[in-house]
Amino acid sequence: MPPNGTEGSKDTETVEFLPQNTRRLPPPSNMQLLLSLCLTWALLPTAELLRCHQCDNTLCTNTTSVECPATSTACRTITSSTVRNTLFTLTVNKTCSSLLTCVTPLTIETEWSVNRGFTRESHTQICCATDNCNFQTLAIPNPFVNGKMCPSCASSADSQAGTCNTTLSCMGVENSCFNGTSTSNSREVLELGCISRNLCSNVLVQQSLFGADSQIVCRAPWSVRLSAVLLTFALTACKVLD
Repeated sequence: MPPNGTEGSKDTETVEFLPQNTRRLPPPSNMQLLLSLCLTWALLPTAELLRCHQCDNTLCTNTTSVECPATSTACRTITSSTVRNTLFTLTVNKTCSSLLTCVTPLTIETEWSVNRGFTRESHTQICCATDNCNFQTLAIPNPFVNGKMCPSCASSADSQAGTCNTTLSCMGVENSCFNGTSTSNSREVLELGCISRNLCSNVLVQQSLFGADSQIVCRAPWSVRLSAVLLTFALTACKVLD
């Protein structure tokens, strides 16, 4: 016998006591879990997709209300005018859009313009975020000279050759001058002209206008009034010296 009259050690067994008339349920199967997930997903509220007007032709005289993809969280309407040499083109576009594509604040009508002299493009745009909110057609961007002037290139050939020595009368909302470079056919191109100031800090729009590798800097424009004052002063000084 073991010391102290105790019996040899025995393996102990833990016994779990359950209340009367109860039984342990088997764990749920994979199929039951899948059905539960599907039921839960079906009961969750689903977000409605945005609806926007979409143009049926270039001038958008007819539109259709369409359901936007989930990635489009805004409606957009934009009126664009383009002048290349003497050819004028006007387009109106209404469509679904992302906030990144809009680039302008929601519900605020915004106009911007870039004028190289031999080519000019200007846009009036508004973005919104409710169903079919882009129903309106915006006015043509302002085409009138505004009294400001900037250095520019007389032609695309001068721009590519870097021999630009003309002066451009700015138009509409163009309230800054720009200068810089872009690349065309692996060649550096000189960029000069008038630009609206709201594009000077918008790199995404600059890249879409001038190219991904463009380097554009804005500065204050000349004023026609200031130029006239300087000319008068020069003429007066010449008379005094004579």
